[in-house]
This record gives sequence, C-alpha cells and structure tokens, in this order.
Amino acid sequence: MIIDFHTHTFPSKIAGGVLQKLQKLSRSKPYTDATADGLRRSMERAHIDLSILLPVMTNVGQVHKLNEAAARTNERWQETGLLSFGGMHPDTPDYRAELAHMQHMGLRGVKIHPAYQDTDFDDIRFLRIIDRASELGLIVLTHAGWDIGIPHHNYCTPRQVQRVMREVAPDKLVLAHMGGWADWDTVEQELAGLPLYFDTAFSTGDIVAAPGTTRTPEESHNMDRAQFVRLVRRHGVGRVLFATDSPWSDQQESLDFARSAGFTDEECAALLGGNAQALLGI
Repeated sequence: MIIDFHTHTFPSKIAGGVLQKLQKLSRSKPYTDATADGLRRSMERAHIDLSILLPVMTNVGQVHKLNEAAARTNERWQETGLLSFGGMHPDTPDYRAELAHMQHMGLRGVKIHPAYQDTDFDDIRFLRIIDRASELGLIVLTHAGWDIGIPHHNYCTPRQVQRVMREVAPDKLVLAHMGGWADWDTVEQELAGLPLYFDTAFSTGDIVAAPGTTRTPEESHNMDRAQFVRLVRRHGVGRVLFATDSPWSDQQESLDFARSAGFTDEECAALLGGNAQALLGI
C-alpha cells in the first residue's frame, strides 16, 4: 500500500481562488487544481492508494465546522482513497472538548500550522493541544521549519521541537517537510534520532516558479539526494513517512525520487506506506 501522508484539497467552489492566492504567496507551481477530484486523478496516475488530507485552520471559527466535514469525508475513505485529519487553532476556547469530539468522530489525527496560525510551536497553547491530543491517542502533524510564503519568521524550529518533546513527550508527533523546511542542517544535528516522525513533503526536487512569478537559482531547490538519504538513515527509516504536500509537489515525481534514492526494497516498502499504515492503525 502506498500512502501520501500530507496533501491538501479545497472545495471546488473556492479551490481556484485559494490556489491563485497561494501561488502568488509562495511563487511555486501547483500540480493539481487543489480539488479532491484533481488529487484522485493524480493518485490514479501515480498508483497511490491513500492520501491523507490536512486541513489548516486559519481562524477559530473554522475549527468545529471543518472537523465535522473531515469526519464526513472519512465515511467513504476506503472507496475514495482520501482520509482526512482534523485541525486545531491555538486560540480554540474549549480545545479539550473539541479534541475529544474529534476522537469520538473517528479522526485519527490533528493538523496544526504554526506559521499560518502566527504562533510559535512551543507556545503554551500548542503545548496544551499536543498534550491533550496525545492523551486521546491522536496523531499530531505540524508544519515544521520555514514556510515558503512567510519568510520573516520560523515558527517551528528544532529547538522549539526539543522543548515540546521535553515538556509533553508526544508519542505520535509528525514533523512535516523532513523535520523543518529549509532548516535541514540543523534538523540533522538536533532532531535526527528523536522518537518522532518526519514526513517527506515538499523537501526534495526542484521548486518550479508559478506562472507570472520568478525564483532565483538559490530559491529553486529543496534538499539534495545525498542529504535526504543521510537524514532518513540518521533518523531511522521506520520513522519517515512518504508525503508530497500535493498540490505543491507532483506525486509521481516524488515517488520516483524516493524509489531511486538507493533504499532496499524492504526500506522502500516501509517508507512508502508501511510506516504510515502502522501509525494510522489501518
């Protein structure tokens, strides 16, 4: 089973506008139209069995409504191949009750995004959410490292991750973008080997400029192959999850990169789906 652990879609009626806004902000090319149907077409081409949808809550008012929508999506996940996490905003008033409701609805995990939520990862509001989610057995997946569209501040640094691990010790924490986008040297030094997971989303390959935008050569590359393989091995193949950040990376290209990186067949099977199956309990 091949699982993409990090994807995004939007309702058809707003997907075009959201995608246009995000292209301008990130200056990077999308590879689908950011709808569920577009993602499923990409999955079919790449022979991906399951994609995890990660909603991002940019305001408190979205939280309950979008978590209810995620639960409805999951009623058909075995048919559609789309399984959604819930999401939380750090300012959610009754976060404990909302997380318990997410668990009751059968959601397997919660997505937080420190950069889009303008809150450092080790802020007490996130610590409380992560602690409660861990009590409930929920996976916590966070954007980690710099955000391509928010260059003025890194809201989830390796040092902040270390503090969260000391104070909360979550056993199902996933750091997106190989532990910290564009901060991989520090990730290698400070996070590799800790009891948490990395996903591979938007961490390898070239970044293609969106139409009407430009990127310098220095802005056009993610992690090189040698560092990617080294970081996977230092952290442990058993704690790395294949992911793309679709629509911002091409699923087939990302799969080809992982398969050609030099891992054994057993390691590839774990990386591309086995680790995710175990973590998700499916």
